[in-house]
Amino acid sequence: MFFTLYINPQTPGPEMDGAIMDAAVEDAIKADRAGFRGIALTHHHFSNYNTYGNSFMFGAYLASQIKQAWLLLQVAVAPLMNPLELVENANLLDQLWRGRFIMGAGSGGSPLEFEGLGRDPAQRGTLTAEVMQVADRAWNHKPGDLPLEYRTTHDSGVMRGRIMPGPYRNPRPLLARPSLSEPGWVDAGRSRLPLFFGRMGPEGAARAMEVYDEALRQTGCSVEEIEFCKDWTTMQKTVAISDDDASAHASIDEPLGNLHRLGQAAFAAYGGEQRKAVTGMSGDDPESFRRAFVEGATIVGSPQTFIDKLKQYEDVGVRHVALHINFGFMRPEVSSRTLDLFIDKVMPKFS
Repeated sequence: MFFTLYINPQTPGPEMDGAIMDAAVEDAIKADRAGFRGIALTHHHFSNYNTYGNSFMFGAYLASQIKQAWLLLQVAVAPLMNPLELVENANLLDQLWRGRFIMGAGSGGSPLEFEGLGRDPAQRGTLTAEVMQVADRAWNHKPGDLPLEYRTTHDSGVMRGRIMPGPYRNPRPLLARPSLSEPGWVDAGRSRLPLFFGRMGPEGAARAMEVYDEALRQTGCSVEEIEFCKDWTTMQKTVAISDDDASAHASIDEPLGNLHRLGQAAFAAYGGEQRKAVTGMSGDDPESFRRAFVEGATIVGSPQTFIDKLKQYEDVGVRHVALHINFGFMRPEVSSRTLDLFIDKVMPKFS
């Protein structure tokens, strides 16, 4: 089983941003030295849900400091970007990381973030398709081709030159398909892309892997392609490890309360069903949120409990887990303790 460190630390305010980012860099370097397969960054604006905001710039900063791990964007929110800017940023990371880069391009969903950038969150699916269609054209555009003319709902232009830099890989950086639903799992397989998913227990993960695997094999791609896609198909989990189960669960009480309040603010414009479609959860009751989140999105407990739960996912075909260790304004010493225990007590059982 492979492991990625998923860096998405929330922030209580600007006075803490610098210290939180410093701690995230330290964790990334420690994870890389310990043998983590990847470092994952997210893409959020305005909501305190992601301290560093610009995942492309933060990824570029990490490039010279991470020696072995790959960079994953889980995910780049395509409808919030100009399509040519998206391609340019992705190519730059592909070059800086020497091809050790996979970008998941998704639709996002937080009204607070969409409104800040002048987008309608209700149109996120359509906007994503528009941006990625133009991006694909840009990646396939060659010197000497006719100028690339494009138009989306929010952007238009004519590219008479080329995207600089070109990608490290040809014809584009590696992409992945993020999805929490069965149609997306099928699409990932049919598109021969790794799948980024999460927020489900072993039974749901088994179904996701079964659907994805079947769709992937039906494409007739090579054994090498199948193995690559399955190695980088990544299940994301919010995690906490302590010396015993009780203290591990106690350590997440306050952070989960903070996460719930951030979610209420970010998704205030959604009704329950719309919110569930984006987050996998609905409702505003803190206890219901905690129960649903712990059951579907987390692995929490002692090192042995953690090992046992990971083996349940391994048994249903999950090869790669992204660990979200710092969340909900968690104190750095608490998240660092989780990372240290994972490296020392858990990771050797899956080497």
